[in-house]
Parts: sequence; structure tokens; C-alpha cells
Amino acid sequence: MGKSKQRSIKNGKNTKFPYMTRESALSFVIQNINDKNKAYDTITLFGFTAEELLEAGATYEDVMSFGALIK
Repeated sequence: MGKSKQRSIKNGKNTKFPYMTRESALSFVIQNINDKNKAYDTITLFGFTAEELLEAGATYEDVMSFGALIK
């Protein structure tokens, strides 16, 4: 791998989620529940369950729309 690609991967990896905790990620998912791509990425990264999403304030229909993605 070239130097430029290594630098790009290193910078992208460290700046995407620099201070995201599990609680802030859960609130991010609830805020962006209509933008499924952002929600999918964060749900798979943190492994949220349906119970956690419902307790955080998501509606039942929104949680069921994720299907098998959630445990």
C-alpha cells in the first residue's frame, strides 16, 4: 500500500468517530432514524438491540423497519 493511501486511511479512521460513546451513538441513531444509511452504519458498529432503541425513544415501526439488522 502506498504512503498516500496509508495516510488517507489513518486520517479517515481517526476523524470519523473521534468522541462517539455508546450513549451518543444511540442518540445519533434516534435523531437520524429517517436516514437509514447513517442509522445502519451506527447500529452495526455498536450492535444495538431493539430494546435499547425503543427505550431511547424510537417508535416500534421504525425499529421493525430495520428487520434482521437488530438483535
